[in-house]
Amino acid sequence: MMNFDRWKTLMGGHTFPALDLWIEMATTPELFRINLKVLAPALEKPLKEVLAIFLHGVTQGAFTLNWEYHCPHCNGIPDFKHNFKELGAEGFCGLCDLAFRNALDTNVEVTFTIHPSLHEIPPEFIQEYKNTAMAAIKNGTYEKPAAFLSGFECLNNPVYQNIFGADVLSSEESLEISRVTLLFTDIKGSTDMYSRLGDAVSYRIVRDHFKLLFQEVEAAGGVVVKTIGDAVMASFLRPVDGVRAALNAYEIFKRREWESLGKLEIKMGLHTGGVIVVNMNDRVDYFGNTVNKSARIQAVAENHTVCFTKEILDEPGVKSLLKAWTLKNSGKVIKNTVQLKGIQGDVDFYKIQE
Repeated sequence: MMNFDRWKTLMGGHTFPALDLWIEMATTPELFRINLKVLAPALEKPLKEVLAIFLHGVTQGAFTLNWEYHCPHCNGIPDFKHNFKELGAEGFCGLCDLAFRNALDTNVEVTFTIHPSLHEIPPEFIQEYKNTAMAAIKNGTYEKPAAFLSGFECLNNPVYQNIFGADVLSSEESLEISRVTLLFTDIKGSTDMYSRLGDAVSYRIVRDHFKLLFQEVEAAGGVVVKTIGDAVMASFLRPVDGVRAALNAYEIFKRREWESLGKLEIKMGLHTGGVIVVNMNDRVDYFGNTVNKSARIQAVAENHTVCFTKEILDEPGVKSLLKAWTLKNSGKVIKNTVQLKGIQGDVDFYKIQE
């Protein structure tokens, strides 16, 4: 039986009436392996908002967090962990006798289960659930949910990063993400700025510019992966979100005056592709050719602008976003070709220009 009074005590004001009612009335099957991609629409709330509440609930002892590996052959779940730092690069399905690489955006599903202090999931229910799944797998009829919260969607959430950002993989492990959009930024002439304005003033400018960039990244659904000096590396689920963040930041920095400096020019570059998630200096970081190419695209920017690859341009929603921006700002998108250091062949890239 659901201990609803304890639920209210644990969650305090971090909930809303529709969720309270659902929790109070939910059955054992509904409270086991909760799929937020199904629950959020049913509650008529954005997924981001519901996920934030459930993540808070994990810290309060209202839910357990499950990172589940799906076998890419039979779709079954041969293993799961309750903590990101316990995830491994390799999975193995005993039924299929198949080893596989875990990719956070394709075969790692994140679910939530009600904590036993609120509602005990009977062992016989769990066993029956496993038996039913096993039978479906053997019959070839077991399927992953049509929509589920992926490990990457959870990892790339600012609330998750704020709460669980210290949970990193073992230094010996890595996970794949088949597609992530990366944004690199850098301040033009920062060395000269420090020389002219001094360390104290320059530091304030860099700190405040970080705040604005972080706000635009988060507003567009991204997270800041790291800062390197006065540069930023951010990640997004979709290219259109990364481009939106970059264009909004471009507009803000174009208008703003910075103490005795005047204008602050930000060079931005975007690319999308596959990466490997690693532990770098006890924090989540990305590694691979996509990271290198994103940084190189940023480096070709010569002044305050946004540059991006053809892979970004060809993604859904990007061209219409750019069309609206160019019409509003009497701007245009210029195509260029460049040879990038460490990357074979000529690379087409695009930049905005007013």
